[in-house]
Amino acid sequence: MDQALLLIHNELLGTDLSVYWNSERCYHCLLQVLVNVSGNGKPGKPSIAAVAVSTQHGSILQLNDTSEEKEVCRLEYKFGEFGNYSLLVKHVHNGVNEIACDVVVNENPVDSNLPVSIAFLVGVAVVVAVCFLRFLLSLDDFNNWISKAINSRETDRLINSELGSPSRAGQLGDDTRPEAWRPSAVPLRLRCVDTFRGIALILMVFVNYGGGKYWYFKHSSWNGLTVADLVFPWFVFIMGSSIFLSMTSILQRGCSKFRLLGKITWRSFLLICIGIFIVNPNYCLGPLSWDKVRIPGVLQRLGVTYFKFGM
Repeated sequence: MDQALLLIHNELLGTDLSVYWNSERCYHCLLQVLVNVSGNGKPGKPSIAAVAVSTQHGSILQLNDTSEEKEVCRLEYKFGEFGNYSLLVKHVHNGVNEIACDVVVNENPVDSNLPVSIAFLVGVAVVVAVCFLRFLLSLDDFNNWISKAINSRETDRLINSELGSPSRAGQLGDDTRPEAWRPSAVPLRLRCVDTFRGIALILMVFVNYGGGKYWYFKHSSWNGLTVADLVFPWFVFIMGSSIFLSMTSILQRGCSKFRLLGKITWRSFLLICIGIFIVNPNYCLGPLSWDKVRIPGVLQRLGVTYFKFGM
């Protein structure tokens, strides 16, 4: 995954090349040796070295003369996943003896982002369809048309059936309807927070199960920011918003601050204990493997943050 094949053709006879590589996203990083290509080929039969290159970001390639440690050429290129490329290093005789480095595509790469794009478009289409349906249901004319269509079909069915009777049809066609049950004691929910929480949970499960092997659904190694790195800050934001809403509601119902502090302390303690004793990083070796136990885990941080927010 996230790799391409690069064939380096060294047509410089008698000149050994050292190929260095670096990612364009790596800030002030040193070049790393990718491969060495000898210059012992024959005219028309260059020396070839095959190497796998990363396709996550653009690549910086620098070719040096091994004997003189002199830069021969330098180029930047964005390779595609599962693509096959050739880097041709040769002399160009155009009045001045120069060295050219050209990248040739032998086999086109695949569009690895196509499944993600399709899934996103399908999700957008579902959201648009639901919003459009809710808009139609909010229109009185549309509701009246649906009611008339349903009532007329039911009336025709009862009249044409052997068990139908005018009295029964009249009862079904009556406009009197039972009133909808409206709970009065159920607290109102903030839909935007619940929706945001659901999105974060879905993304968290998707990331924890590999994220489809896409690099932007994995945590960044040491620099940069990926989608996976946003899950934890999102949960902290949701927790802070929920704390403010819930604490305000509890205080308005007459709960004392001392009792509220006890609830906050107990919940924070439970989160920390669950993170240490249950969500152990070495759970494959046993639920209480203490060799490499991680004290400042995710739930532990959330417990401390919850206690701080609640205070």
